[in-house]
Amino acid sequence: MSLATCMALFFSIGAVCTDLFLEKVPNKWILLGLAAGAGCQGLSHGAGGIPLFLGGVFLPLLLLFPLFCFRMMGAGDIKLMAVLGGILGVSGILKGMFCAFILGAVLSLAFLISCGNLRERFSYFFHYLKVCKEKHCPVPYGKQGAQAENLHFTVPILLGIMLYAGGFC
Repeated sequence: MSLATCMALFFSIGAVCTDLFLEKVPNKWILLGLAAGAGCQGLSHGAGGIPLFLGGVFLPLLLLFPLFCFRMMGAGDIKLMAVLGGILGVSGILKGMFCAFILGAVLSLAFLISCGNLRERFSYFFHYLKVCKEKHCPVPYGKQGAQAENLHFTVPILLGIMLYAGGFC
């Protein structure tokens, strides 16, 4: 397993722990991850690692920013994806993000089915889309805080990185 993959797993595990216990991914953890990613890319590719690092950091920020605007994804999750992008590079983070979103959808669906409120949540989602269309702007999607309907997305991110590390995506 490469140094970059080990570092991605390390920072993903740390983010899951802090997210589950503190309900956030601390900025100090993000900054440490960014520094580690820059160092990893520099060690692996020399000066050529700078564009790889920057591309990996900014791609998730650009792709996921709309989800943040609609309050469908937290800032900590997006910053974690940026850290992982800096460590893994553009192709690595695209694979990791793909796996994370697939796993997040599967986990969410399983959670909604097990709670018995699948129909209610789909109704809420379509009502949300209607409100956004009427107001012509994003409104917060869900309620903040620890609630049964909130999925800690750091968990599917970690699982996606584990699949990436294992060569499954």
